[in-house]
Amino acid sequence: QLVSTQSTGILAEKGGAKRLELCSVLELGGLTPSVGLLQEIKKHVLIPVFCMIRCRSGDFFYNSYEISTMVSDAKELAKNGADGFVFGFLDGDQAVDINSCKLFMKSLSKEYQCTFHRAFDFILNMSNTLQTVKDLGFSRILTTGGGPDVSSSLDELKNFASRI
Repeated sequence: QLVSTQSTGILAEKGGAKRLELCSVLELGGLTPSVGLLQEIKKHVLIPVFCMIRCRSGDFFYNSYEISTMVSDAKELAKNGADGFVFGFLDGDQAVDINSCKLFMKSLSKEYQCTFHRAFDFILNMSNTLQTVKDLGFSRILTTGGGPDVSSSLDELKNFASRI
């Protein structure tokens, strides 16, 4: 369940959510939450809390400074109880930035479950990228299947699900 406040996190757990995806600034597509917000939510929920790692709105093409910032943010969130991370890095060809994803995952002190976020919807060849994302170690993909919403891409999503 996507949440951006302590109260929505608590309500989501009470409503049956199995894990939370914590972010800030939902109106910009979700950005990295503060350590303080993570700490407060962790005081009140028992389910896993995955933190969005995204340093700015806009595209998903990040330079080395932005990747370094996101690595630092993830390390701090990990120290403060994050159970996993939600992120996605693309290269200039609108493909998964394999090197940046590997660097990010290796920089953490232990292995965390990671979800490739909606950057997936901006990949030019989504169907051929499923295996790449899986091979990198991502356990989930957040996607609408490339359409404006899930209902418009149900066939593509069924195809993806059958291949994973």
